[in-house]
Amino acid sequence: MSEPTLEDLLSVDTLTGLVRRFADQSENRTCTALFKRAKRLRPEGRAVKWEEVAFSRSLAPVTGPESPHPQARRLGRTWRSSVMVMVKAYKDLPGSHLFLERAPGEDLADAKAVIADELIDLANLIQNTREYLACGALLGKIQVDPQRVPGSELTFEVDFDIPQAQGADWSDPDTKLRSSELLRLKRRFKDSAGTKAGLVLADEQVEGHLVRNREVAGFAREALARQVLQGESVGQPAQWQGLAGLGWHFTDGTYKPEGGPVTSYWPEDTALLLPEERRLSQVLGWAEGKVFVPAGEVFADASQALAGIRVLRGYYAYAKLRSDPIGIRVYAGWYGLPVVIDPGALLRVNVRPAAVPAPVAP
Repeated sequence: MSEPTLEDLLSVDTLTGLVRRFADQSENRTCTALFKRAKRLRPEGRAVKWEEVAFSRSLAPVTGPESPHPQARRLGRTWRSSVMVMVKAYKDLPGSHLFLERAPGEDLADAKAVIADELIDLANLIQNTREYLACGALLGKIQVDPQRVPGSELTFEVDFDIPQAQGADWSDPDTKLRSSELLRLKRRFKDSAGTKAGLVLADEQVEGHLVRNREVAGFAREALARQVLQGESVGQPAQWQGLAGLGWHFTDGTYKPEGGPVTSYWPEDTALLLPEERRLSQVLGWAEGKVFVPAGEVFADASQALAGIRVLRGYYAYAKLRSDPIGIRVYAGWYGLPVVIDPGALLRVNVRPAAVPAPVAP
């Protein structure tokens, strides 16, 4: 089988496939991972439209055999729309960077490795922004502006009316998390969502609160005892999956804007209750819009390179030859938006309520 040429490596299909694969393999992407179960939206224009649906939760009436059917109200429907986010960047790869950074006697293999490394970095940049957007959607508001996302040209917000609840102080080791607090929040979720809570998303600090909580420590000992009795491995880290019948997801993802401090995607004082994983496609949506890229060969002249236009969705990548200095410019990006289709099926909880100030002596 013949080795792929540099032209093959720089094709739209190969570059786009590599960017998508590298982005999917990136770490610390807890929010984006939840959207893998989301409903796929395929907008045809520049904006994505989705429908927020409110299901009836009342009882069907009981009537006599000869009575007419009482009319039931239709589903509550609210149409929403928003522009999508175009996330994009490029890198210039001079010829010396491509062909001199190689082992002796190797050209193509190391040029391929150089391109792959640069694509990994581009994919990581794109995925950082996608995670920022996904976490924003789950928290109830996507905010994009040059201050929050340096280098951005657009300023816009998308609000999702996610219910909120005030929690007890989870950082207090004496808080009755297992016997009271989590049960209360599950009931609150059931009242607002009409279905049972199945998942919890929280910052890694919350896991520390669970470790230090005295009541939860008893639960951990019970779980460990069951493992021993059932002959299971006990060398695994603490598992919270059975706590209050919920699946726990902890995120420690961070990003560092150019010239700015390290910033967490998720606030440490917030936990989010979600329905069971199988229901996420009814609650979350993931839109990917159409993008247009040149389909001509990289080393063709400009008229030939633009003779054909490819239409892709979501991710894209392509390369263009540069002449001064000689080299290649690689473009990559993503076009889409995460949305919350059913905001009422989420519950945002403040797990570190502000301390009440001590009274001032007269």
